[in-house]
Amino acid sequence: MRPVWLAMIAALFGFTPETVAAEPTLAEERAFQAAVARVADAVVQIEPLALSTANARGEARPGMGPSTGLVVAPERVITTDFAVPADVDAAVIVLADGGRHVGRVQARDLSRGLVLLAVTGLPQRPPVEPMPRTELAPGQWAIAVGRGWSAASPSVAVGIVSAVNRVWGKAVQTDAAVSPMNYGGPLVDIAGRVIGLLAPLPADTAGITEGTTLYDAGIGFALPLEDLLAVLPRLERGESLAAGILGISYRSQDVINGPPIIAAVRQGSPAARAGLRPGDRLRRIDGLPIQRIADARQAIARRYAGDTITVVIERTAADTSATDDLEMEATLVEKLSPWRRAVIGIIAADESIAGPGGVQVGWVLPDGPADRAGLRPGDTITTLAAAEGSDKWPLESPDAMAGILAGIQPGDQVRLTYQRDGAETTVDLETAGLPAEVPADAPVVAVAAGDPLAGVLDSVEVVRLEAAEVAEPALAVIPRGKEPVDVLIWLSSPHGPVTDAEAATWKAVAAQYGVAIVLPGSADPDAWSRADIPLVLRGLASLAGRRPIEGTRIGVAGSGAGAAFAWLVATQLGDQAGGVALVGSGLPRLADITPATPDKDWWILLGPGRDDDGRGRVEADRQRLSEAGYATGLLPDEATDGPPTELLCRWVSLLGIL
Repeated sequence: MRPVWLAMIAALFGFTPETVAAEPTLAEERAFQAAVARVADAVVQIEPLALSTANARGEARPGMGPSTGLVVAPERVITTDFAVPADVDAAVIVLADGGRHVGRVQARDLSRGLVLLAVTGLPQRPPVEPMPRTELAPGQWAIAVGRGWSAASPSVAVGIVSAVNRVWGKAVQTDAAVSPMNYGGPLVDIAGRVIGLLAPLPADTAGITEGTTLYDAGIGFALPLEDLLAVLPRLERGESLAAGILGISYRSQDVINGPPIIAAVRQGSPAARAGLRPGDRLRRIDGLPIQRIADARQAIARRYAGDTITVVIERTAADTSATDDLEMEATLVEKLSPWRRAVIGIIAADESIAGPGGVQVGWVLPDGPADRAGLRPGDTITTLAAAEGSDKWPLESPDAMAGILAGIQPGDQVRLTYQRDGAETTVDLETAGLPAEVPADAPVVAVAAGDPLAGVLDSVEVVRLEAAEVAEPALAVIPRGKEPVDVLIWLSSPHGPVTDAEAATWKAVAAQYGVAIVLPGSADPDAWSRADIPLVLRGLASLAGRRPIEGTRIGVAGSGAGAAFAWLVATQLGDQAGGVALVGSGLPRLADITPATPDKDWWILLGPGRDDDGRGRVEADRQRLSEAGYATGLLPDEATDGPPTELLCRWVSLLGIL
């Protein structure tokens, strides 16, 4: 059977199939040239008005040189924000004949990194034809066209379409050579139809967050032109487009193949207004079947703020095992208001962590909402409702309870049902915010209750957290008889390997509060460095191999130079960390503060500063963190010869407060 591509080329040039078969290389060459010629007049060079310099490693950076654009409508050119960064409002459009025109930013597609330029007096260019998304398939010819190297003559790179629906459904992947010079240019098929616009998109599922690092790796992306033309009228009206946010998180930590079951619904989010709740399982979004988290992310990531989506969920009734499919609409937003954690003031008993059946109360915050409502240790909370009259949400675990509370604002009323001695009681209470300062009371373990110094040597063990390729492993003080253990990573001033004598400082409080203390050493005796972070994480992993770790109660603390390093370690841990304490210090100068979310909600302790300037900086940092939604307290202003061991262990034991 004669290959289909031979027939296509024969039809394009009027050859007989036999002629094409005799000279396939020449036929392909002519086909490529014809495809490029069909779009060439619409491809322009984008010259930045101001050139920045490359960084010290010589990497390409936005605005540092010529790139490419595509004429998509009369006097309209679309390109990428690599050519026209966010702080630039114009660029020079250079045509093949040398003509130069100024293009001014009319609007931006922030979710895809595109820029629409309005170009007055731009000569009429032949319209380009988009390739329908429905015809895209891996293995098709893909030709990348650009004018970054030369405005007079286009550059051409040939490859194939290697995948569709990449970058969460936004892009087509190609192995054609894509570089900063042809970002903004078209990727065309063998007939000269535009598949999409070449763009430096990240491959975040592979851990690559900067798209510009991919251009020499044989991986390139193009945004389907059909999608861009659909929103062109909005861009021409000057409407900048942002990614749409629904406001949910998922139970599974596997963001690709995990089941699409909602763990938390953000307060005031589109999901909350639509009626979504923790425990719902996504079934369809805009008619697309949702079988795993990646399906849901892909369906939402392609949409913009202001778009309305139709969501079908499966919900299990609270009083039966029956399920219903419910349909609801949600209008996506650009950003969510700062999230603040709501609590009722309990710590779940360790027994609750192992399985379903409600949340058993292990400890109650004195004078907290639960305490005032009459709850006490040993009670089992079985259901929780956001307000009077709403359905009761069954509690399978502390995580399920945390998910429900994530959708409730501090000060909101909740109704809960608990069991005690076989009797069931329902109470109403008002949630509170996570306390900023560390309460004087905290859970203690039985082995050390009463006299925390009694039997310390028998109630803790001191071990080296051996790990492969770690010459000087971290030291750990581990309480006996408590599983899972809470964890405090303590980072003092750098001094090289940690000694056994340093562990003695922590033995009593580790036993009293059931907190395992991880004491890493620094590779350089004079400084902590980023190279030490993997060593700290290996020590934590080694501890997890010895004893189960309570995932909601991992704190990172440091003093002196160790305070800034503690912030770096916590940032690396991300949502695995429950809190950060910087003794005698404020935030590092270059600390990046992102708004709090249910997935990253640190309890932060700062200071105090050593002088008036330091105190002022600590107070300013506290204000910034509070505005971002974090509970931020100040450490006591006390002159001590060592770390505030008791306060820090008390703080860690409370990180999982519900």
